[in-house]
Amino acid sequence: MKKILWTACLCTALLGIGKSNATLVPASPWPSSLSHSTFHSDSIRAEQWLTEAKSLPKDSCRTLYFAQRLWGVPYVAHTLDQGKDEELVSRLDALDCTTFVEAVVALTLTEREGETAWSRFRYHLQRLRYRKGQRTDYASRLHYFSDWIADNEQKGIVRERTGQLQQAEPAFLNLNFMSTHPQSYPQLRHHPTAVKQIAQIEQKWQNRQIAYLPKAKLNASPTALDIRNGDILALTTSIPGLDVVHVGFAQWINGRLHLVHASSKHRRVLQDPQPLYEYSRSQKTHTGIRVISVCTEE
Repeated sequence: MKKILWTACLCTALLGIGKSNATLVPASPWPSSLSHSTFHSDSIRAEQWLTEAKSLPKDSCRTLYFAQRLWGVPYVAHTLDQGKDEELVSRLDALDCTTFVEAVVALTLTEREGETAWSRFRYHLQRLRYRKGQRTDYASRLHYFSDWIADNEQKGIVRERTGQLQQAEPAFLNLNFMSTHPQSYPQLRHHPTAVKQIAQIEQKWQNRQIAYLPKAKLNASPTALDIRNGDILALTTSIPGLDVVHVGFAQWINGRLHLVHASSKHRRVLQDPQPLYEYSRSQKTHTGIRVISVCTEE
């Protein structure tokens, strides 16, 4: 799914944050180069953040706390697609929009169970990223975000709330982008068996009804939208064969909804300076959003 989002784009000290509208501020600068030593420091950083999170008030938004820890991390695409084997990539020094969301949710799950070990973070990361938590091959990865939502709802990790929102509208999915564009994916190019596996997954998402919140309605108040700080926001698209082209977290600033995300435009993780309403209006293929809550934040 990380590759899907990147391809589609080509086509077209937060302690105690709770319900606050406070602006995110960076905890510490990140190195400008993605060095070998930086990669090995990821576990140290993560365990430090998890230890510090133990002192957060109970009503603090954990997802935004951990998102803030990653602010400034360079945006790098294809970090999951570097090798022939489907390894569990757990880099925190180079993120795209989806690996950023997965890292934050995995940190949140680890903290909620009272753990601080890097190994436990990696356990949750694999559970999030792969179908039924089982990492076997390329097709076992949850590439389409609709599939990611559904699988992680079954695991009890997230809950989609879009259909419960007063201003939501129905839409229909017909996913086929990966199987019809295998040349865009190194793991599918010249691998017809893998393409067939992906096509079988896509069949489950033919003429499938979902709910979304049209982008024209994103200028409403927090009360009207009922979107919470730390909710996962999945940006829907009109690109044929796709469902979602970008993901991040909701953050209310002075009554306006913003996106905390790994931005290909800004080349780093940040709280986007543009309200989501203006951001979405500038993207012709963006149709709206889906809203997903992390169950530990409810």
